[in-house]
Amino acid sequence: MKIKINGHNAAKIQRALDAANGRSRAHTYRAYADIAALAVEADTRRADLRLSKRDATGIQVTFISGDPVAAAYKWRRSATIVELTYCATGWCMTAVKLGTIYHDGGSIFTSLTPALAALAVAKFAAAHYTVRTSQ
Repeated sequence: MKIKINGHNAAKIQRALDAANGRSRAHTYRAYADIAALAVEADTRRADLRLSKRDATGIQVTFISGDPVAAAYKWRRSATIVELTYCATGWCMTAVKLGTIYHDGGSIFTSLTPALAALAVAKFAAAHYTVRTSQ
């Protein structure tokens, strides 16, 4: 699956969410607006890594829905797992499925290719410190 996140594809994204979530409603991403907000968060993460839009092709951000609940809540909950990938034209939803979370709630993971990781480290180094060549 590869669906560009924009208003024109809102119906496709909604169908993918409905298919993945099934009857689960609580603690899940249920609407196009949820996914559009995730794309904004993913783009903030891209910018925090100092990766230009041109360089960021291939970065993946995985979101798992659900807020934390009290530790006394011992039951598992259904959550939506959404993977966004930065493509040449912008953020695309590349995977959506139903998963399980417990009391700690959802999370966000950013995945970089080795080349993107090296570029992000180099840009961070250039912005924040210099390497001395002598002691």
